[in-house]
Amino acid sequence: MRLALGFNPVMSVADAAKTASLAESMGYESMWMHESLFQRDVVTYISAMAGATRTIGLGSGVMNTFTRHPVTAAATFASLSELSGGRVTFGLGLGSFPTIPLIGHQIFPVQKTRPLERIKEYVAVVKMVWEGGKVDFDGEFFHVHNLTLGFKPDARIPLYIASLSPRTQAFAASVADGVILSPALSTREVTAKMVRNVEAGEAKAGRKVVRASYMMTSVDADPAKAAQAVRDYYFFVYQLSEVVDPASLEPYGIREEQLAPLKAAWRKGDVAEAKRLVPESAIEALTVTGDGDHAKARLKEYEKSGVTLPIAMPIGNVRYAIEELSPKA
Repeated sequence: MRLALGFNPVMSVADAAKTASLAESMGYESMWMHESLFQRDVVTYISAMAGATRTIGLGSGVMNTFTRHPVTAAATFASLSELSGGRVTFGLGLGSFPTIPLIGHQIFPVQKTRPLERIKEYVAVVKMVWEGGKVDFDGEFFHVHNLTLGFKPDARIPLYIASLSPRTQAFAASVADGVILSPALSTREVTAKMVRNVEAGEAKAGRKVVRASYMMTSVDADPAKAAQAVRDYYFFVYQLSEVVDPASLEPYGIREEQLAPLKAAWRKGDVAEAKRLVPESAIEALTVTGDGDHAKARLKEYEKSGVTLPIAMPIGNVRYAIEELSPKA
C-alpha cells in the first residue's frame, strides 16, 4: 500500500525537516504540509524538507487560490522542483472558508463567487506558465499579458486539486494528476462517495488520477491513549462541533441529538466539556486511531473505498505512529 504523511503547519520548520528525513528512512512515499494564513508558510517548509532529504516526495496540501497569483505559484513550484531534483507536487485548493474572509475575500455564496470557475482559471494559468512560451490569459478572475517564465522547469510537476465539491472533484479528475479528497476527517462511506465523483470525471476524460486523502491518525500501544489524543485535539472537536455532517455518523450509531450537549458546550466556549463529551464511536468513524494493527486495518478499509494514496496525519504519539505504520515495518 502506498502511504504518505501529512501535517498541519504547527511544528517548527526545523522539526518538519527532521520529520521528513525520518519519513524518508521509514519508506513513506511523500510528505505533505498544509498551508494556513496564520501559521508557517508551506514554501518554507518544502524548501527546508528538500534540503534534509534525497528521495521522498514533497507536497503542498494545499496552497490556496487567493493568497498567491497563479503566475507566482507556478514560478514558486518550478523553483522548488529545481531545488528538490523534481520531487515536489503542487497541491492546490480554493481556500479555507473560515480564514479567507478575514483578508477580504468571499467564498459564499457560490453563485456569486463561482469557485469552480476560479479553480479552472488558476489551473489553466499555472499549466501555461509551466509549458513555456508567452502567456496571455484573460479570465473572470485572473489576467496575464505577454509574460514568459524566465527559466524552464527541469522536471514535470504533478498538480493535485483538493476539494469537497462533487463538481470540482469530477473536474479535477479531468485535468489534474491527483485529487485530495479530505482535509483530515471523513468516514469511509463519505470518502467512497467522493471517490465516485472522481470516477465520474475519470470516465468522462478517459484517464485515471491519484485519489489522495488526509486521515487524522493516532497510534499508540495503548488504544485508550490513542483515542484520548484525538479527544484532546482542538481541531477534531471544532470539526465535530461545527463542520461534520451528523448524518454521516449515523452508520456508526451516532444520532444528531447525541451530539447536542457537545455542541452546546462548544458554543459556550467550554472546550474541556466538549472534549469530554466526544463519543468514542465518532473517533472510530472519522479517524485512524488505535494500536498499530487496528490503524493498518483502518487504512486498508479506506483503500478498499477507493483511496489510492492515504496521507496519514499523525497526532499524539507522532514518532511511534510513523514507525509503527512505516511501509518498511
